[in-house]
Amino acid sequence: MDGQTASASPASPHSSNQSETVADSGSSPLDRAGLLSFSTMSWMTPLMWSMSRKRLDLRSLSLPPLDGAGANGDQLLALWEQEVCAVGRQEASLTRVLLHFQRDRLLLVLFIGLLFITSLFLGSGVLVHEILNYILHPESSSVWGGVALCLGLVSVELFRVGCLTLNWAINLRTGIRLKAGFCMLGFHKILSLRTHSSISVGQMVNVLTSDSYRLFDAVLLGPLVLPFPLLLIACSIYSCYILNYTALIGFFIFLVFILLQLVFARLISGLQQRAVTITDTRVRTINELLTCIKLIKMFVWETSFRDRITDIRTSERRMLEKAALIQNFSVTISPLVPIIATMCTFIVHTWLGLPLNTSTAYPVVTIFNCMRFILSMLPTAIKSLAEAAVSIGRLQRLLLIENPESYVIQNTDCRSAAVILKNASLSWTKPPHPPHTEDRDGLVSKIRTSDLLPTLRDISFTLHKGRLLGVCGNVGSGKTSLICSLLEQMYLQQGSVCVDGSIAYASQQAWIFFGTVEDNILMGAPLDRFRYNRVLNSCSLDADLAILPHGDQTLVGEQGVNLSGGQRQRISLARAVYADRDLYLLDDPLSALDAHVGTHVFQECIRKELRGKSVILITHQLQFMEFCDEVLVLKDGTVLEAGNHLDLMREKGHYAELVTKHLLERMPQREEKKKKVELKGQLDRGTVNPAFDMSDESTDAPSADCIPADQLIDQEKNKNSLITWKTFGQYCEAAGGFCVSVFVFLLFIVLIVVTALSYWWLSYWLQQGHGTANVTWSQRGDVSLNANLSFYQLMFGIMIVFLLAACVIKCFCYVKVTFHASTALHNGLLSKVICSPMSFFDTTPSGRILNCFSRYQDEVDSLVPHHLNALLLFCLIAICVCIINSIIFPIMLLPVFVLVTLFTFLLRTFLKNVCELKKMENTSRSPCISLCSSIIQGLSTIQAYGRSPQYTQLFKRLYDVNANHFLLFNYAMRWLCFLVDALCAAMTLPVALLVVFSSNDVCSPPMKALALCYIIQLTSNSQYLIQSLMEAEARFISVEWLLRYITGCPSESMGQRQVNPVPEDWPQHGAITFLDYQMRYRQDSPVVLNGLQLHIRGGEKLGIVGRTGSGKSSLAVALFRLVEPAAGSILIDGVDITSISLSDLRTKLSIISQDPVLFTGTVRYNLDPFSRHSDEEIWAVLEKTYMKDAVCSLDGKLEAELTDAGGNFSVGERQLMSLSRALLHHSKIVLLDEATASVDAETDALIQTTIREAFECSTVLTIAHRINTVLQADRVLVLSQGQVVEFDCPDLLKQRPDSLFSSLLTAANTVAS
Repeated sequence: MDGQTASASPASPHSSNQSETVADSGSSPLDRAGLLSFSTMSWMTPLMWSMSRKRLDLRSLSLPPLDGAGANGDQLLALWEQEVCAVGRQEASLTRVLLHFQRDRLLLVLFIGLLFITSLFLGSGVLVHEILNYILHPESSSVWGGVALCLGLVSVELFRVGCLTLNWAINLRTGIRLKAGFCMLGFHKILSLRTHSSISVGQMVNVLTSDSYRLFDAVLLGPLVLPFPLLLIACSIYSCYILNYTALIGFFIFLVFILLQLVFARLISGLQQRAVTITDTRVRTINELLTCIKLIKMFVWETSFRDRITDIRTSERRMLEKAALIQNFSVTISPLVPIIATMCTFIVHTWLGLPLNTSTAYPVVTIFNCMRFILSMLPTAIKSLAEAAVSIGRLQRLLLIENPESYVIQNTDCRSAAVILKNASLSWTKPPHPPHTEDRDGLVSKIRTSDLLPTLRDISFTLHKGRLLGVCGNVGSGKTSLICSLLEQMYLQQGSVCVDGSIAYASQQAWIFFGTVEDNILMGAPLDRFRYNRVLNSCSLDADLAILPHGDQTLVGEQGVNLSGGQRQRISLARAVYADRDLYLLDDPLSALDAHVGTHVFQECIRKELRGKSVILITHQLQFMEFCDEVLVLKDGTVLEAGNHLDLMREKGHYAELVTKHLLERMPQREEKKKKVELKGQLDRGTVNPAFDMSDESTDAPSADCIPADQLIDQEKNKNSLITWKTFGQYCEAAGGFCVSVFVFLLFIVLIVVTALSYWWLSYWLQQGHGTANVTWSQRGDVSLNANLSFYQLMFGIMIVFLLAACVIKCFCYVKVTFHASTALHNGLLSKVICSPMSFFDTTPSGRILNCFSRYQDEVDSLVPHHLNALLLFCLIAICVCIINSIIFPIMLLPVFVLVTLFTFLLRTFLKNVCELKKMENTSRSPCISLCSSIIQGLSTIQAYGRSPQYTQLFKRLYDVNANHFLLFNYAMRWLCFLVDALCAAMTLPVALLVVFSSNDVCSPPMKALALCYIIQLTSNSQYLIQSLMEAEARFISVEWLLRYITGCPSESMGQRQVNPVPEDWPQHGAITFLDYQMRYRQDSPVVLNGLQLHIRGGEKLGIVGRTGSGKSSLAVALFRLVEPAAGSILIDGVDITSISLSDLRTKLSIISQDPVLFTGTVRYNLDPFSRHSDEEIWAVLEKTYMKDAVCSLDGKLEAELTDAGGNFSVGERQLMSLSRALLHHSKIVLLDEATASVDAETDALIQTTIREAFECSTVLTIAHRINTVLQADRVLVLSQGQVVEFDCPDLLKQRPDSLFSSLLTAANTVAS
């Protein structure tokens, strides 16, 4: 069942699985529960029995509709909109909206809380006082009066348990509704964002995950603390009535600690806010690491990323440690406050000479213990409320992000026009003042000039319906911005933008979500098989689908992990074509396609299939411009030239110059049979070579090896067992080892023993009574008259000091040890993930890994130590209570044995069910995270196609599955707490009867009072004990997940027998030899490189070509050892690459990938993360790649911060930055993956010269689909089906009419002509 939940397609709007279907079918047992069943949670009993006897029936796990995301999200969204309308966006309060959202339920909970407080006061205060009066003066009442007191005490305790359980039951449903509304409010906002540069992906994911859980905890615990002032007032009045005004000393101590709790809460909130910011940075950096892991491995930047993330983690740990130390002290001191208050009160009381005996002392003790509930709940509740305040603030900041105002006029003035731009100026940042206003105060001069200058300036053009507009221009000229302006992602400063008709959009970097190929093309639209097949053919996808094992039903991984770049781009284009819209915005869809496929797609798809549609085509493939109805040439954000191809050629302007260069470079190819042309030294752009397409292969896995996701993606498996001692032992090992763990445990024992001694000393003091003093009958038992009074007072004072010292030492050591454990687990997981082979990332969704570093790590940091601390405290207190009661009343051994037996039975039978529900909740959370990450990456596409409602419904389904598991887990935990609490309350009866009816000669009244006081403590602590046990068990699942990856992830070089060192200057020549080399991507996949036998000379320029699936990209994978060989070897300068370390190998190689990757950080960090080069060297390479001016325009220049994925630059500029990175590295062996696919022709010609000059002495392997790079190579390697079919000079291969290279070249010339 959990595997089905995990494998839900998180981005397919119409996909479903069994879990989702079940979640929507049937009725919830919670909806069928009556008042008594709901109050006692007895409706959970059949469910828990069913889970214990057999596998859980899915039909019983449906979420009540009123608790679902749909109803609550819509209601909260409406309330937020009303709030904004009422007080304005800036004055709106999300906290006020949330309180109004569940106002009635919160008021009901407050009333039930009052009943709970009343029963707590009556049981611990009034009835205990009456029972103690009865045992001191049994003659004043009958036996039946004593029995009535005992039964009354048990009844009140059971009523208290019932009120508390009902409180939990209501709060759970209230919390799940608020959590659902909170998530949906954030999801709606994220889905509506047209620009999100002001908030990172990590922050948005955190809002929908961690923050919603914090709000749930606050709703669960917050209402319980609100009636506490009434309890304080009632207890203070009654204790003063019993003791005297000196009882106010104890209440003053309570108030001091309560005020300290509020101060602590404020400190925790501030530290939490600072820690959350650091956590966002860490999660965002890890997300970048997972997204770009292949290139990071090729660049050998693992150490840089690990150090960077570890440094962030260190800063995060400092903040969290401070908050945890305060929180732990607050939680630990709360059980000690009653005894501290008692000792201080009695010391002052006796020092003043006021009478004190058993009948007045122990009622005050029980009243103080009754108030301990406040201090037990207050730290956790305040912590939850403080964290929730931070989370609400984060969501409110997200809600206050303003989209660019809608400026696109939907209907044009001219009926024949599809798009009209009139003098339009647009920017990516909001103008500081309205357009057309004077800058009288010189405000503009105080703002950065680069922010004021619009990206697009004074743009005017008209696209008539049914026409094809080709847009070209240099890198950074504003081509992509032009399309974004039509999608309303920019800010209009002046002019107007008119669009008539619906829009389809194909982004420059194709967005592929987890689902089938068909899902990605249809994107929720109904299937029209005839039109669907026609679209597949026009986008040249038929051949690709033929080699996929399940055709268009093959499941593709996240971000198209098992598809090639060309396949991703064509699927994105097919999605646009199938959508059947009026206006098509195609952002460079042909860049990753070879000439043959590109021409087919242009002719069959763009010209034929889209005939009659309005199309804006951005491209650097100038050979297609002559077929466009109109041409728009952009430069520096302005329209340089506009018109049709022939007119612009006659004008002999910039466009004509570009096209002329293009024609000149193709002419030698057409006439190569007549004369031989000197190709060296040409600066012109080459014609696209058919099937010379590296990007049309997958570097992660070959297209032919694409396997269905049920085999590709490893399912998140669940074990139906409790956390083992092995897991706990590994956690202790991470904490510092066995000795450290035992030392901390001994500190807990010392703390509880000192507390127990304090209670025993009070009983011993009261037992001594007046001592040897001569007293009257009324003064008997008054300890203030005892001759040794100062000694007893001194011992109390010493015990207070010991208690506080033990508490502080224990808190400090415990926090240090637990954070040592969580940081060791984090760093261990990070190291294992970074060192894992690529096959691990192919088969493991990134959302699942990110979940470990976000939600699981958050639990290991905060919840595991918190609940483990509570478990140890309350467990030791319970053991102490049982021991002391058994000593006082030996016959209590029998009830204690029965109680322990029932405890053991309940825990052994049902605790595993609670843990199983928790594991199900953890498992069903991963698809939600994956969906959120995927949607954020594809926001523009989703909005362009109007698919927001479908994705909203999908998120609701996935959320409801997860929320159902989460709600059932909490109800199961509270159900078990109720059973244990009721048993402990029942245990009050035998103790009360023994206290009432046992002789005072057999057991003194002070000892009886101590036994009664302790059994009341047990009933108060039992729920905390079971809750902390189940919470610790459930939260330790997070530790188990981290350990599962730490111990289960294979290492890249795991099979390497030995590692030999290599000389510093290796390789000197760069010669590469393949000796009968074979490679497969995974053990169960076919061989993709089969028996390669070839030698590449040092310094040689080699072109690698072949059709799709021939193994070109696999050659690069083999060279970088991203996959270990199945047989054979590769030698570089005579050294077997499998005999040296991966870092030694990869640092000597360089790759310029077609997909440009930039990371969040400074420009310098992106070029030189290890700071090995001077500023002069960096500026030199930037100048060679023509990026110097672009970097100089940034604030900070080399120290300028880049946004997510390098959003400061266009795709072409990002590609030039990647080239700069390789030039700075200057390796002896360089692999070029069509490094200039996204740059204009003019820049490309200059870059090709730079590459030739910079890598003149290096061995250059060009996996090519550009004809000029192949023709200029020393030799050409032609691959087919993973084997070498041709390997010779290009001139010789051209002369062989039957050669595969010759046929490819002929196809290229046919396209060129």
